[in-house]
Amino acid sequence: MLRTARLLFVLAVTAGMLVLTPQTSWACSCVSMTTAELVKNAGTVVDAKVDWVATNGITTTYSVKVSQVYKGKAAEKEKLTGAAQESACGLGSLVTDKRYLIYIHGKHPGAMGVSTCSGGAVPYDAALASRIEKITGEPPTGPYATPGSRPGAVDEDPIAGTAWYTVVITGLIVAGALGFLIWIRRPTRS
Repeated sequence: MLRTARLLFVLAVTAGMLVLTPQTSWACSCVSMTTAELVKNAGTVVDAKVDWVATNGITTTYSVKVSQVYKGKAAEKEKLTGAAQESACGLGSLVTDKRYLIYIHGKHPGAMGVSTCSGGAVPYDAALASRIEKITGEPPTGPYATPGSRPGAVDEDPIAGTAWYTVVITGLIVAGALGFLIWIRRPTRS
């Protein structure tokens, strides 16, 4: 009985580790798309310079200063989020103070996400910018300022770190596992 309980515990922990580590167990696979398809699928396409990059190991946040908007709406400063791991379709670490053409999921105001599958961020290229302008059929506009508030992103702080609920849930799991081990190790009465 004790041996079976230990085996079940080890199997449960192993299965849990596989499920709770997506960056190592799920790989990114994207279908190659043309520039026209990337523009069509994006909610917003901008020419922007990366201000700062912050990550908590799961999500990466990019603060960008938008200079031109080819499609959709964007503020002068935006926070874009995506997966931290390139294996999970994340952009990786973009170079600060470098200009990029960025294909974004979403529009200002609201959540704006980026991934390699949506076209991601490519170093600025005038020929590509011209092609995007021809695809949209309109010249690029300047960034959008939200009426009644200062221009730019609402929250300019980088990611603060691990969320409190992650720590609480992890603590409960560890406490439960230790309690289970103590329970199965207790002496049995005959």
